Amino acid sequence: MNGISEEIIRGCVANEEKSRKFIYELYYKKMYAICLRYASDSHEAKDMLHDGFLKMFDKVKQVDSVNNFEGWIRRLFTNHCIDYLRSAYKKYISYEPDFNENFTDEDDSDEESGNVISADQYDIKELMIALNQLRPDYRIIINMYAIERFTHQQIAEKLGISHSTSRSKLLRARKSLKKALLKDKK
Repeated sequence: MNGISEEIIRGCVANEEKSRKFIYELYYKKMYAICLRYASDSHEAKDMLHDGFLKMFDKVKQVDSVNNFEGWIRRLFTNHCIDYLRSAYKKYISYEPDFNENFTDEDDSDEESGNVISADQYDIKELMIALNQLRPDYRIIINMYAIERFTHQQIAEKLGISHSTSRSKLLRARKSLKKALLKDKK
């Protein structure tokens, strides 16, 4: 059991402060971690967190089962962060200063050359620092694909882009992440 009961959920639906506080304290760290992955800094993550909890308390009546609550709140926060950053993403759709007109999928063939970086080589703090150095559009696609396990089609639908744009942005995001990780290692 995840600590959530039908009584707690009913209390949230009824706007009971005690129930809301219980859920907030129980899920604060987990939801903050989600927000931090998508945000460019801790201030933005806290804004996302605050707004996410407001949205969650507004929609808690939609929870169909106590057993599904943690998955439901995680999905709600993930979607909230994606929606929150969608405007930042759109700002970068046409702005691509590192875009190389000759860039192809083959340009990112590090696997074949043995020049692969594994996430196991880095601790979580190093990965988070490197992720936060990425442009918002790259950061959101890496989060959606590598962490949340969205398909390129789902990413395309969620962000209003094409499937191929999702794929090419992921390739560029990986390349930028690799540069950030290597730069930080030096």
